[in-house]
Amino acid sequence: MRVALYARYSDDRQSERSIEDQITVCTRHAHAQGWTVVAAFTDAAISGEAMVNRPGLLAAITAGERRDYDALLTEDEDRIARNLEHLAHVFNRLAYAGVHMTTLSTPKVELMQVAFKGLMGQDYLRNLRQKTSRGMRENAERGLATGSRLYGYRSAPGGAMEIVAEEAAVIRRIFERYVAGDSPRAIAAALNAEATPSPHGGQWNASSINGSRQRRNGILQSDLYAGVKVWNRWDMKKDPATGKRVALIKPREDWRRTPVPHLRIVAEAAWDAAQARKARFEGAHPVSQRRDPRGLLSGLIKCGMCGSSYTIAHGGRMRCTARAERGATACWNRRTVMRTDVEQRVLETLRSRLLSPGAVRAYVRAYHRHWALRRAQAVQDRAPLDRRLAEVGRRIERAVDAILDGTAAPTIKARLTALEAEKLDLEARLAEISAHKAPIQLHPNAAEGYAAKVDQLQRLLTAGEPANTDLVLAIRDLIDRIVVTPEGAERASPVKIELYGRIARFLTPVSGPEDFESRSKVVAGGGIEPPT
Repeated sequence: MRVALYARYSDDRQSERSIEDQITVCTRHAHAQGWTVVAAFTDAAISGEAMVNRPGLLAAITAGERRDYDALLTEDEDRIARNLEHLAHVFNRLAYAGVHMTTLSTPKVELMQVAFKGLMGQDYLRNLRQKTSRGMRENAERGLATGSRLYGYRSAPGGAMEIVAEEAAVIRRIFERYVAGDSPRAIAAALNAEATPSPHGGQWNASSINGSRQRRNGILQSDLYAGVKVWNRWDMKKDPATGKRVALIKPREDWRRTPVPHLRIVAEAAWDAAQARKARFEGAHPVSQRRDPRGLLSGLIKCGMCGSSYTIAHGGRMRCTARAERGATACWNRRTVMRTDVEQRVLETLRSRLLSPGAVRAYVRAYHRHWALRRAQAVQDRAPLDRRLAEVGRRIERAVDAILDGTAAPTIKARLTALEAEKLDLEARLAEISAHKAPIQLHPNAAEGYAAKVDQLQRLLTAGEPANTDLVLAIRDLIDRIVVTPEGAERASPVKIELYGRIARFLTPVSGPEDFESRSKVVAGGGIEPPT
């Protein structure tokens, strides 16, 4: 019987050897049963509560559906999933393909084991969450640390918190400047100009000072600085669709407050004055901070000086986020551009230059050259692997013959296990080399079709009419990024706009290899002049 192995451990604090140990014990078990190990799939430091974020398990299911193996062997069912729904899903998909699951203790996993082990795994995680929550509640009620470190404090052994004097001095300065009338952006720029490290060690952002009203975070809103520990604010859940942990904020009435006067950093008068000033802005942002609706190029426009995004400031103008949030030490680019100007220049450049027949031909020629080099390199890389695989195969045959003849040395089984593992590795490397795809072909009307879409969108934007979402997404898919670079340090200096496009998006039948740079750079209209 051909078996594939699956191994997983759930926490990045566990030993990486856990995967190796599971593979070793499963390999020994397979050989003891007379089975042939044909593949091994692993997921390191990934919880068994979700499936979608586990590439190893998903690859194992796909290989099983291709009938690359007859059984999936794992240490225990909970390595596959600690969730009844997901364990049953894997079981059903493999069973439909005629593949069964097996473990070190169960020769063939049946539906009853799936139901029992799935419920046990799910209940284990539920109990673990309850115990963790109880421990955090007890720590919070005693004024001890309950999570990640807050700027201004450090945790002592046992969970006790203590004030970091240098960071506390920075916090007090922030409150003093804010109460005196400075904005969070001005404070962040001043701290960056003084090279004061931020909570994460880099530069300060206005958002890290201002925080969120809803979440009550940021320097100006962290109640611990006023000597009050606020807890039970979050409900941490794992999204079953993505496997990611999501923090859901609880209603204010569920929050709990524990006085910890020994941890106060900011004097009562300064704290109250800062909260009073923030309360004046409740309910609305200043006009300068209001955001226009998401535009055609949102998230695609980057600053040519620092690489940060260009975002809407006011009046349809866009500016470098790093300069706005962290000041001149983060980026000296203070040049703003009109969003509509950039959109029109980019659309015109897409239509007339990136989608031109000459640009497409140049891309295809470059791709074919790249593919030919890859194919030649693959032939060169494959030869020594083929030779080694043949040699390993011969050694495995000799070892098996020695075992069957009764002439094997005591250590030959361990050597056979190592050879089998090397064979799997060699076969995987050869399969990767063989996976290179044939050169792409240009669809005769694809570029023209995209050019027509660009022309349609350009007319709609000029007329001020709304554009179809699918049309906008199709155009965005052609753009990798747009780089805005001022040609001088003056506020009114012209800017150069460079468009990096994804030509491969309209080439068929398949895209190029992952390491082939399928992008083209053009200058959008030779630059945008300053407003008059």
